[in-house]
Amino acid sequence: MNSTNRIIMCLRGDYKAIKIIKSKKELLEKQGIIIINDYINSETSVIISPLKNTPEYDVYYKNIEHLKNVIYEEDPEVALFKAIVYPKSKFDHVIVGIDPGISCGYVILGDGLIIGEGKVSCNTIGNTIKKELEKIPHINKEVILGSGEGWITAGNSLIKNGLSYKIVREDDVAKNMPKTPIFKIFKDKDVRSAMVIALRGSRNWMDH
Repeated sequence: MNSTNRIIMCLRGDYKAIKIIKSKKELLEKQGIIIINDYINSETSVIISPLKNTPEYDVYYKNIEHLKNVIYEEDPEVALFKAIVYPKSKFDHVIVGIDPGISCGYVILGDGLIIGEGKVSCNTIGNTIKKELEKIPHINKEVILGSGEGWITAGNSLIKNGLSYKIVREDDVAKNMPKTPIFKIFKDKDVRSAMVIALRGSRNWMDH
């Protein structure tokens, strides 16, 4: 294991937590964030505490009650985001990149780390992003929308859900796709494009 890896110890055994960890595990591990689910006496960056009144809590409580790097949070997704950003309490800056088309691919970055991605209907992208952002503790946010086919539908959905956005022209997104390893994480071309839109939008954008 690389010495630069960050280790999150998740001690929750409930179904929701297991599902969330499973959905994020590969994405995070490719960026050097390792998630383990057994208590071991090793150097751990942060611990996600089991919920009270669960078997896991009874087993692990005495091992972790004296520690300061413990996150206790009912919602497992919120708990994971808090663990990722620890020892800060919030991400300084969250950027959402959206590639519109027949459907909308999206990527969410928190302080430069990819913490979310997906693909949904452009009619529902606003509601999807709103719900994602509600779970991510952050100070500032930017939503960057590509100018491709479907951007009006996506833009209306964002506005309907109270999300302002900026537009980045997609004319040369494909030909300027970076060849850095981080982009190989995504198999879907629309999600890769959303990543480029997010990064370009932070320095080359116009208000809608």
